[in-house]
Amino acid sequence: MKFLFHTAIVFLMATQGISGELMRVAGEPTAGVIAPGTFNVAMSTFPVSGLKFSVTVGILPRFMAGLGYGGWNINGIGDPDWFEEVYLKARFRVFDEKRTFPAIALGYDNEDEHARSGAEYLRPARDIYMVFSKNFAGWGGDMGFHFGVNLNGDDTDHIGSWLGVDKSFPGGFGVAADWDLGTNGDTEYRFEKTGGFVDIEAYWESFGQVRIGLRFNDVLETGGSQYRSLVIDFLGLI
Repeated sequence: MKFLFHTAIVFLMATQGISGELMRVAGEPTAGVIAPGTFNVAMSTFPVSGLKFSVTVGILPRFMAGLGYGGWNINGIGDPDWFEEVYLKARFRVFDEKRTFPAIALGYDNEDEHARSGAEYLRPARDIYMVFSKNFAGWGGDMGFHFGVNLNGDDTDHIGSWLGVDKSFPGGFGVAADWDLGTNGDTEYRFEKTGGFVDIEAYWESFGQVRIGLRFNDVLETGGSQYRSLVIDFLGLI
C-alpha cells in the first residue's frame, strides 16, 4: 500500500494540466473514455496481498484499449503468484452525452473475479457490455447515474446488469457505489435471493488526473466476506 501511495504522488506530479473523464463507478465501468495520446493506469488490492492493474491507451477519438494483469502475494514474503493470462480491455463510446440523453459506450473486458480469501463465489467476466451514463450538475459538484448490461461468452442465455451512482464534492472528494444484480451468474446469487453485489468507494481526485480511493467490496457479503481495497487511477500523456 505504501508503494501504491508513492506511485500515485509521482504520477500526480507528472500529469499536471491533464484532465479526464470518470472511467468507473466503484468497480463497474462507465461510458467514459480517454483521449487519443493519453493513457490510464488503474490498480487495486484484494486479499490476501493481491494486486491487479490495467493500462489502457486512447487510440482514436471515443476509442481506448489496453491490457490487465496482476497476481497474489505481490507484497508478501514468498514469490508472487501471477495470473495465468493477460486480459483484454476495450471501450468505444457510440454516443456522447447530451442534455436530455445519456452517453452510451460498448466495451469488452474478459477479466473475471479472482480468487480471494473469504470468497465463496466468484463472479464471471463481463465480456461484451453496454453502459449508459448521465451526469447532472448539483450542489458542490456533479452527480452521475449509470446503467449497464453485459453478455458473457460462456453463458449467453443470461444477461448481466448493474446500476451505479457517483457524487463529487468540493475539494476533489467524492463517493461512488454500484450494484451488480448478479443476473448472469449462478442463480443462487441473484439479487432477489441475496441482495446482489454492492461496492461503495470514498475517494479523492485531482482534476481527473489521479483518483485515490478506499473501496468496500461486496458489503452485503453475497459472495463471501466483505473486504477493503486501496484503489488508484491515474491519467498521463504518452
